[in-house]
Amino acid sequence: MQSTLKRGLAIAAGLTLAFGLAACAPSPASSDTEGDGTAAEGTFASGSADKLIFAVLPDHEGADQDAQPIADWIAEITGKEVELFQATDYTAVVQGLAADQIDIAQISAFTYFQAQNAGADIEPIGAQITQEGAEPGYFSVAVKNPAAADVTSLADFADQPVCFVNPTSTSGFAVPMGGLLEADVTVSEENRLFGQEHDLNARKVAEGTDCQVGFAQDIDADPLIESGELVEVERVLVPAAPIVLQAALPQDVKDQLFDALADSTQSDLTDAGVELNEFLTDGWFGFGAVDDAYYDLIRTLCTEIADEVEACRA
Repeated sequence: MQSTLKRGLAIAAGLTLAFGLAACAPSPASSDTEGDGTAAEGTFASGSADKLIFAVLPDHEGADQDAQPIADWIAEITGKEVELFQATDYTAVVQGLAADQIDIAQISAFTYFQAQNAGADIEPIGAQITQEGAEPGYFSVAVKNPAAADVTSLADFADQPVCFVNPTSTSGFAVPMGGLLEADVTVSEENRLFGQEHDLNARKVAEGTDCQVGFAQDIDADPLIESGELVEVERVLVPAAPIVLQAALPQDVKDQLFDALADSTQSDLTDAGVELNEFLTDGWFGFGAVDDAYYDLIRTLCTEIADEVEACRA
């Protein structure tokens, strides 16, 4: 499936050019009255029309702090308080979106698919741009420890421990499993190790103790490749990570967010008076507008890997 996967991912990239949570969920609140006196229909996760709940995936150490400028930007755009949703893992974000406990979230392509499957009624505003002047998209990188001299392709990952990121990670599990299956490599359950965060996973492969091969997103793999601590085996373009909102939000709030965030750049954030931190300066160059169909590739991929990836069957 690797050639199919690569071809599909390339097509998707080209197109971008043109349960405990529910039990404790607060009662949704209706939105404020508009200036003309009419009621703006919609609900908020917090139960307050003055607050938005914003979530990010805990995919690297300090993810919440790195996303704080985006939260501050959303507050500037909407005039509302923005509270970060404290997520311990990807599943918490999926369930939070499905249980209407989150208004806005920066997630991965795979968690977008999962959240919809779990019942979340969400819409993508845009997808993350990770290089200046580029279109949305990033790379899933297969890497090896330099000591693994016999590993030259994904086929050589067979019969050895493989360090994946997270069972619900797009570039750290779903896309890698698709490539491995196409290379006729089936990774047994006991050989699937999960580092949980991309940077930690890349480091585990570089250390070579638990595994000598694995996967990470490019922003975390590339510095270790450049330093010689990792060797690249292969990379595949992945549909970009979306920022999404609940469809149930009031239309005026949705319009504000779509207008400001879609097709945005770093300067849009700084023009709003929000200072970029190092994480955003290095790896976030805005959001490119995408629609739901942009993620059809993930749906197709999941049908092909469902026997091996439980999250695709959920």
